[in-house]
Amino acid sequence: MYERNRLGQMILEHWQKHRPQMVAELREANQLDQTIYEAQETVGDLLYELVSVQKMDYQAAWEIAMREWALLPSPNRRQSSLPRTLTPRPPRPPAISE
Repeated sequence: MYERNRLGQMILEHWQKHRPQMVAELREANQLDQTIYEAQETVGDLLYELVSVQKMDYQAAWEIAMREWALLPSPNRRQSSLPRTLTPRPPRPPAISE
């Protein structure tokens, strides 16, 4: 079972409002909870990368993360209305200092 946090709930509410067909398809395929969990984890990872590693302002990072993964996946990313598979970005190699 996938635990949904507050971010996951926000994602679900937004998708229900703006992408009801996608939500219905995910529910029918029994993939809604998994997809929301993957989205909330990916957004969390992206926020950490932007704020903690790249030292970006939190509000700017939040806007990027929401646009990129959570709130409104583009229907053009895949031929169906389902979002593309959400996978965390691979970690960056450590910087080499001289």
